[in-house]
Amino acid sequence: MEISQIKELLLPYLEQNQLELYDISFVREYGYSILRVLIDKDGGIDIDELAKCNDYLSVQLDRIDGDMPEYMLEVSSPGAEKELRNMDEIQKAIDQYVHIELPNMIYEGVLKGITEQNEIQLYFNAKGRFKTILIPYNEIKFIRLAVKI
Repeated sequence: MEISQIKELLLPYLEQNQLELYDISFVREYGYSILRVLIDKDGGIDIDELAKCNDYLSVQLDRIDGDMPEYMLEVSSPGAEKELRNMDEIQKAIDQYVHIELPNMIYEGVLKGITEQNEIQLYFNAKGRFKTILIPYNEIKFIRLAVKI
């Protein structure tokens, strides 16, 4: 079974329930094959929504996966510290606390905006003083939401 087939099965359900697909992957962990489906929505997703999506997808997959080797279905959220993979996801994260890795520096702070030059505006605490800096998007190695402790 192809990932594209799984998406086709899942997208109508996600649209009907105002959910978004974050990722689908087949992985092998501890000797088990796992079909991992990550879903989310604005404001976060709760366990009941994940369970309902799991039930729906399980029924749909049972209809077409007869030729597949045994696997476990795992429907979950990308988590509180999900990676921001593109500018659209970064745009949605404005006013949220983020973790940004550059080739020679790591920052954590509040994402305040994106300039027309694709620079990330970050408000952060530098040794007790609050600063705002601009980080060119193309210099970012990794960016994710972060939980402030």
